[in-house]
Amino acid sequence: MLSRTRLINAVVVTATAALVATPTVGSAHGPRSKPFVLEEATVASIHQAFKSGSLTCSQLVDGYLTRIQAYENQGPAINSLITVAVDAKAQARALDVKYRKSRGKVGPLHCIPVILKDNIDTKDMPTTAGSKTLLSPLPARDSTIARKFREDGALILGKGNLDEWAHGGRAGYSSAGGQTLNPYDLSRSPSGSSGGPAAAIAANFAVLSIGSDTLGSIRGPVNAESLAGVRPTKGLVSRAGIVPFSSTFDAAGPMTRTVTDSALVLNTLAGYDPGDPATRASRGRIPRDYTSSLRKNAFRGARIGVLRNYVTDATDPMMDAAVRTMRRLGATVVDDLEVLADALALRASSYALISETEFRTELGEYLAAFRPGASVSSHQEVYEASSQPGFGMAPEVLTRLASEAQRGGKDDPAYVKAAAEAPAQMRSALDALLRENDLDALVRPTDGGSDLSAFSGYPDVLVQGGVATDGTSAGLAFLAEAFTEPRLLGYAYAYEQEVDARLLPAHTPPIPADWWR
Repeated sequence: MLSRTRLINAVVVTATAALVATPTVGSAHGPRSKPFVLEEATVASIHQAFKSGSLTCSQLVDGYLTRIQAYENQGPAINSLITVAVDAKAQARALDVKYRKSRGKVGPLHCIPVILKDNIDTKDMPTTAGSKTLLSPLPARDSTIARKFREDGALILGKGNLDEWAHGGRAGYSSAGGQTLNPYDLSRSPSGSSGGPAAAIAANFAVLSIGSDTLGSIRGPVNAESLAGVRPTKGLVSRAGIVPFSSTFDAAGPMTRTVTDSALVLNTLAGYDPGDPATRASRGRIPRDYTSSLRKNAFRGARIGVLRNYVTDATDPMMDAAVRTMRRLGATVVDDLEVLADALALRASSYALISETEFRTELGEYLAAFRPGASVSSHQEVYEASSQPGFGMAPEVLTRLASEAQRGGKDDPAYVKAAAEAPAQMRSALDALLRENDLDALVRPTDGGSDLSAFSGYPDVLVQGGVATDGTSAGLAFLAEAFTEPRLLGYAYAYEQEVDARLLPAHTPPIPADWWR
């Protein structure tokens, strides 16, 4: 198995002689079209450039590989990726052939580069969960997420670094990938555990990414890297083929630069999958097109409740400005709401018990079903291997593995009680807030309240809200009952279109057109 550095360099170092960071050519026999700009590109802008003849899939992928070479391995060395697809350029050429032969009648994500968090199985690249124990062999098959992306024409460009086993610790650090940096401020945390794919999208190394979220692992990186995203309703997106942490809390969802692109990801990924029984709940509850809810007037007539107990001194000015914006856009805003103390106590009383018991059991189940050739086959073997001198696991994660090793099984009465009661208690508390105040959604700063949707299974839809008093990006999280993603995406889109709060990272600027010459 190639080392991490060689896995990336094998693709990118040979490309610089012919790469196009910002293609500006017109079609072969037609007039010059408007130049395509790679940085901050969206699915729509890329597909328009394909249609106009000003861009090919090969040029697009070359452009992203150029940026990876310049900023991932060199320069600020963001180190957001564990692996880049060694056949990325060959995949791009094949997609160009398909586009020409089908005269543009291709999948809805044709040639859109995607970064998956490296706990999501791909049959053509390692899936490590950040641990050196899983560097080889490759998974035997794609996760449901990877398969659906490929079916819709996307190109999985690479796998993003993460907190080892998605367990927190040093945010963005793993034994397999090292430390990811924040492209906005190299001294500031990229947040975890999905910090790698989030940093890659913020730095314009690809267009779309998928993170997993157990207790804030999508929401933290989205907030830290000025992105949009969705922690979806439990059961909306299949988790089959994702290295598990906790079946009670785990979800997978998009981290993108725009709300529209997050909605497009849900179009591809949402739906029933026999490999994840939780997705049975999604039957009959998925719209034909999530982008149909994206309206600038989405707030008109809406009632939005502000959870002030999550507003800090740093985010108070941003939240006040957001309230004014929502009112200006037609919403009735019910301010100064709070989540009841009993619901707030659930995290302290139940989270560790539930998540640690489930990881101890479910990791072994995943390894047996999806990675039978791996060097480890159980939580105990992972713990023993990770404890060896020089292994490189963050001490905080090793401590958590040790705690999990002492847990009982899923038949432990304390676990059974907590797993049955805690999620129901959170749903009841949120339902009461929504019902008693006649609300369409609750909103709060993204950097707090991650336990609300984790325990309830309700969706959080995320958008950049503005800037905190310390100069960092600050997001808004819209939450409502299960399968209300269309409504929440509408609010996030309307806010995004009005405020346009996304910040560009200082350490990964646009590359001059003659950079590769």
